[in-house]
Amino acid sequence: MDIFIEDDYSGMSRKACKLVADYIGKNPRALVSFPGGTTPEGFVNEFVTMVNNDAVDISQTRYVSLDEWVGLSAVDEGSCGHFNMTNLINRLKKPFAEVHLIDGAAKDIQEERRSLDRYIAGRGPLGVSVLGIGLNGHLGFNEEGVPPDSDALVLPLSATTKKVMGKYFGNKFSPDFGITQGLGQIMQAGMIVLLANGSHKAGILRRAFKGPVTPDVPASILQTHPKVMVGADRDAAAGFRD
Repeated sequence: MDIFIEDDYSGMSRKACKLVADYIGKNPRALVSFPGGTTPEGFVNEFVTMVNNDAVDISQTRYVSLDEWVGLSAVDEGSCGHFNMTNLINRLKKPFAEVHLIDGAAKDIQEERRSLDRYIAGRGPLGVSVLGIGLNGHLGFNEEGVPPDSDALVLPLSATTKKVMGKYFGNKFSPDFGITQGLGQIMQAGMIVLLANGSHKAGILRRAFKGPVTPDVPASILQTHPKVMVGADRDAAAGFRD
């Protein structure tokens, strides 16, 4: 595991983008996955700029979304699909070779889960997985206690996750479940880049990467991956100080 600490959020986002761009440059046919939410927004902006300036070629690269709130699709503001379309897909002047976005509003959510498994099995394994980390250590919607070798899952959301969902939806939506890539699929990635910023993430970073590997902190499993890059700004990196 390598840790890179930048002075601020912008620096962290730029460094992460360079890591991903370098990986794609060496592995142009890779399957890549980015998260939605506030933490990766700067990274995604940097990535779009690099693609649009011809600094990275994604013409052979495939993209798959990480997770989605069950009941929501890409047309719903605050959904992961909406983030993907608005911040990434629709801004690219030169598109990915393929895009697979999870539809949380699918009539048969278990078939949607199986479709995600089929896509990753057919195009994968993942080359690059970019991740955020939840306040309880979740990755995607892999909440506490999830098996470390799982494929895609439909899971009940933890109380911690429900508490923070208001920043995405206000009072418009109140999902109870999430659909997500499983830890087993994430752990097969060639490179994992985990991003965290702000003092509120310092404690969980410490638990995830200075504490024991435990299902109680899903992100702690990343300690066992051969190529994990953990990026943090100075505030979040306080969790790494003894």
